[in-house]
Amino acid sequence: MRLVKSLITGVSAAVLLSSCGAGGDDQGTEYAPNMYHSVAYEPYSQITDEDAGRWVTSIDYPTSVEGGEGHAEYYNSNRFNPHRMNMREPAPNTVKRNAQGWLPYRLPNDSTGLRLASRLKNPLDSTAEVVAAGKALYEMYCDHCHGPKGEGNGKVAEGVEVDGTKKGNYNGVPNYKSDALKKITEGHIFHVITYGKNLMWPHGSQISPEDRWKIAKYVKTLQK
Repeated sequence: MRLVKSLITGVSAAVLLSSCGAGGDDQGTEYAPNMYHSVAYEPYSQITDEDAGRWVTSIDYPTSVEGGEGHAEYYNSNRFNPHRMNMREPAPNTVKRNAQGWLPYRLPNDSTGLRLASRLKNPLDSTAEVVAAGKALYEMYCDHCHGPKGEGNGKVAEGVEVDGTKKGNYNGVPNYKSDALKKITEGHIFHVITYGKNLMWPHGSQISPEDRWKIAKYVKTLQK
């Protein structure tokens, strides 16, 4: 009896496993097909066919047509905009501002731009909260070169010793407390963070304008 049960169990398992096979025109049965076939969305494409991708749809999406059954997986249009666009073109002759209402930074990356930047006033107040945020950002983006106190002695600048060998030496990082730099303004610091200067590479694409001003505020506290 035990042998018969084992035989039946083995045959059943073999049949079950064989049903999982796929090949040729028979690709087997897929559970949650949208997990296997990822949707490669094209950001500038506009799919207005609400039935596109029905074969991979496994959840109920809301419908954009009253009484409809809901759109399919690939549909990516917006019924509230003209031509079902997802993005609206900006109004003519307008300039985008950031969340603080600031216009894009337009001073050029040259000596004239740096001279004019020195006259800029930091739009942020010298509150404890702003300085603390500037300190956290400084430690994230600047400490490794300029050092914890802004003296140009970070690990990248001075190098570190690994197995008795000095590595990572990067000579020429300025000391913020030197006489030559004590009088630089927060606008100057903001400009240099944005475009870079001498050995320093630009960080405008990595650090938002607001965070650049926070770092500038903190650097001036280090100079004190």
